Amino acid sequence: MTVLTLLRRPAISCLRSTASSSSRRTFTSLLRTPTTITTLQTRPTLHSSPTSLLPQTTSSTSSQTTSTSLLLPLQGLTQTRGHRRKTYNPSHIVRKRRFGFLARLRSKTGRNILKRRKAKGRKMLTH
Repeated sequence: MTVLTLLRRPAISCLRSTASSSSRRTFTSLLRTPTTITTLQTRPTLHSSPTSLLPQTTSSTSSQTTSTSLLLPLQGLTQTRGHRRKTYNPSHIVRKRRFGFLARLRSKTGRNILKRRKAKGRKMLTH
């Protein structure tokens, strides 16, 4: 039994148990919080490589297709998109640093924002 099947098996067994008892559970109980996903997964280190987990094949094209198809489900478990980060700092200095005039001048999209707001006739271009 490979490592990949061991990683997939708990998710499949959870889906089977929730499908049979879906009348008792609400929709929110089926969702996982991002903290539980990240605590279950370990971070990759320099010593561990994802290619050591893959089965060995003889042809190069088949190894590329299996490696990409096997790594994509694992990659989805470690990423949390749209998750709120704990970097909110309600200070005036941080707001000026992130959204201020000098910050807008530094990037190409920031310069586009300044042009757009100036063309619209805004008094305040930035914070």
